[in-house]
Amino acid sequence: MKKYILLTLSFFSFSMYSQVELESENINLNELQSKSSQVTEIKLYHDNGNIYQTGSLKNNKLHGRWESYDINGNLSVVGEFLRGKKQGRWFFWTTDKFIEVNFKNNKIQNHFEWDKAVNSIVLRTN
Repeated sequence: MKKYILLTLSFFSFSMYSQVELESENINLNELQSKSSQVTEIKLYHDNGNIYQTGSLKNNKLHGRWESYDINGNLSVVGEFLRGKKQGRWFFWTTDKFIEVNFKNNKIQNHFEWDKAVNSIVLRTN
């Protein structure tokens, strides 16, 4: 079960660089680098035009709240980055589960699962 959770989390954990072409998103990387000390808001889109991810960069690192959406525009992941590292509560939605993962300095502290089919809660601690 732990492998399933880690696999699910790694699948949903913002693989934006492998799935989205930056050129098609009109993001100017030179502009991002020149504003590296400022917060730069980012919006990435699916091929169908729906929002894929929203968030921000600060000093060229993921920083602040990030949201990820499925192809239909439904919210699938919400979490916070602190200077490029996952921090605090992250929430993952799938068709049959809701998962809360608590991070500290990019490491999983524990997680909770809610199985929609059986209305159960499972606590996992690392």
